[in-house]
Amino acid sequence: MGFIPEELIAEVLAYLNVKTILRLKCVSKSWNTLISNPTLVKKHLNKSSQNPHITLKYRNNNGGLSLVFFPVSRLLENPSISNCTLHQLESGFQVVGSCNGLICLVSNHYYATHHQYRCSFWNPSTRTTYQDLVVLNDYVNPRSSKFNFMFGYDDSTRTYKVVAYHIEGEDNIASGESEVKVLSVGDGDNCWRNIQSFPVIPLGWRHNQYTHANHLNGTINWLAINNYFYSFYKYSSITQVEQFVIVSLDLSTETYKQYLLPQGFDEVPFVQPYLSVLMGCLCFSHDSRNTEFVLWQMKEYGVQESWTRLFKISKQNLLMHFPAYAFELFCLYINGDTLIFANRFSSKAVKYNLRDQRGETININTIHRFPQAMNYVESLVSVP
Repeated sequence: MGFIPEELIAEVLAYLNVKTILRLKCVSKSWNTLISNPTLVKKHLNKSSQNPHITLKYRNNNGGLSLVFFPVSRLLENPSISNCTLHQLESGFQVVGSCNGLICLVSNHYYATHHQYRCSFWNPSTRTTYQDLVVLNDYVNPRSSKFNFMFGYDDSTRTYKVVAYHIEGEDNIASGESEVKVLSVGDGDNCWRNIQSFPVIPLGWRHNQYTHANHLNGTINWLAINNYFYSFYKYSSITQVEQFVIVSLDLSTETYKQYLLPQGFDEVPFVQPYLSVLMGCLCFSHDSRNTEFVLWQMKEYGVQESWTRLFKISKQNLLMHFPAYAFELFCLYINGDTLIFANRFSSKAVKYNLRDQRGETININTIHRFPQAMNYVESLVSVP
């Protein structure tokens, strides 16, 4: 055999799935070293990002958390999916978020004097778990809110960061103040640092509920509401669209920015709106007068004028594929005229074509419903 340059081997390996690459580690010592090289890990991550996966998480009958993984391509090709990659976590774990193929998990342990939160990091593709690398002890008043968590990647320092926060207050009345801590994973200190408080309370925040946050280009983004001070959140309490705002935490500077929602968003939706990342952009979706599903895209991140309405679809065209009681729709995927919708109260998804305005039902038999979904990519990434 002729000599094959290492650069060419790395280029070929970057196109393979993680399971195959890990098997190739045993070819030789040089291949094992090459596959562990950060340059190949990054190259593979970039290629893998072009083949996105979806992770569905739900509580199983034992009270533990179950996660279902499958590539978007399977949803597009198969109208009935019954064989998905399923992982079951121990009871007590919460999934904080996913970034570059790593999933951040948090478990809460109760003691007589304090709460202890243990963070673990898991790469499902390599089946590697980094147990209890980060521990946070909380000795606050037991009547105040517990810590919630977010997870993201700081591009400037090439470090993963865990954000822990709780809203201060007692007896279901929030003071409007928050305590926010950040830990840089792998910096050697494993020390939580306090940063500036949240400017406003996250939308949907309450005891034991994690804020739906979206990681994008070194920032974490979530919906928030102004002038709301009760810990037990009720969506019906929001009466004006001006109460909605997007809060963005820059993981590099550890400072916040606030962005307004699209000007065309002029009425409080029937169900809670949804912030997501689709096609590498921040997207905002909501119902319009409970008859249409609307999705906006921020074409240029952070630029208010770049909000663009991508589509408005009659909910009747979508809900005909779901049970009559199901109404909380969200968009999982967009590629040209092809969309994939899901519903929080159904195990079905819908592949929808914008051009002919027709949908096709996809049955995912592994789960009972879509309680929450998050983006995921296969990777060789490990915790520093």
